[in-house]
Amino acid sequence: MTRFALAAAVTATVLAANTAAAQQPRDLTPYFMTDRAAEVALARSAAPAAVSDSATVLVLTRTGFVEAARGTNGFTCLVLRSFSGRLDDPTFWNPRVRAPICFNPPAVRTVLPPMLTIAEWVLSGSSATELAARIRRAFATHEFPMPAPGAMAYMLSSQQYLLDDNPHWLPHLMLFYDKSLPASAWGAGGPAAPVIDASAGDTVVPVQTLLVPVRRWSDGTLALRSADHQ
Repeated sequence: MTRFALAAAVTATVLAANTAAAQQPRDLTPYFMTDRAAEVALARSAAPAAVSDSATVLVLTRTGFVEAARGTNGFTCLVLRSFSGRLDDPTFWNPRVRAPICFNPPAVRTVLPPMLTIAEWVLSGSSATELAARIRRAFATHEFPMPAPGAMAYMLSSQQYLLDDNPHWLPHLMLFYDKSLPASAWGAGGPAAPVIDASAGDTVVPVQTLLVPVRRWSDGTLALRSADHQ
């Protein structure tokens, strides 16, 4: 074997090993809660009891979210994990993230289904590149709908864990629109603005997501507002 052939063989072996390593399935165990009742309770903490007590609740399994409790008011509550966030988020695989959220009926019809489908794609092992392509295609073909008028969600749980450097952040509402109007039409801006543009720079999901911080957690306790929360 010539020196060139030997080098080529070594390179091919290394590339094959790296490819195989990249294709190894991720250990998803840290993303699941073993106590289903605890996950249901955490999901319900996203909204005031008057809303969440009668809501449908979903819990995460290895193939996606499934119904754990049937509601009567049209709302749906669940605990989002980090991989329900933006694809370009550096914390996309943070296993500590627990984000209780409760969608109102218009959001249940139009915002939640794409989130559930994308979670299934993530859990099945789709790469970031594959996810971006599938998401763009699903919106372009209208498999994924635009948010219905009035689509919103509560994120008022004092038990939420959103970021390592500020786990509980602030209770807030999430408002969902298409991007026919810029975020500036609502006066939205960065983290210190009264209305926060959570979808700024997102080139994959064509949904305008606005965050509106509020004063109290779902249990009625007052949320602290300080420079640390900005």
